[in-house]
Amino acid sequence: MKSITKLFSITVIAVLALTSCMKKPMACCDVPASGTVGLSLSFNSACSMDASQYEWNFGDGSAVSKEATTTHSYTAAGTYTVKLMAMDKKGKNMNETSKSITIN
Repeated sequence: MKSITKLFSITVIAVLALTSCMKKPMACCDVPASGTVGLSLSFNSACSMDASQYEWNFGDGSAVSKEATTTHSYTAAGTYTVKLMAMDKKGKNMNETSKSITIN
């Protein structure tokens, strides 16, 4: 009976470990609603879950950032779509979210 209980426990632990390794990341970001041309703005992905890699696209054609928390300044007024892609360690599972920002 002990060996069956031990085998069951090992099986349950293995299933839980595999399940936790396969979680799909959830992208979530804090983006300012507005800003001023030339002002450095902060972008944060702290609310994302199960992600270890990030890629920000600020919507203005500039270089992307791969930091979890980053800053960016816009050189022209307008409304931009900021996108955040959150990926797992291997880069196989990903999730994306976007928010608008208006620059004056």
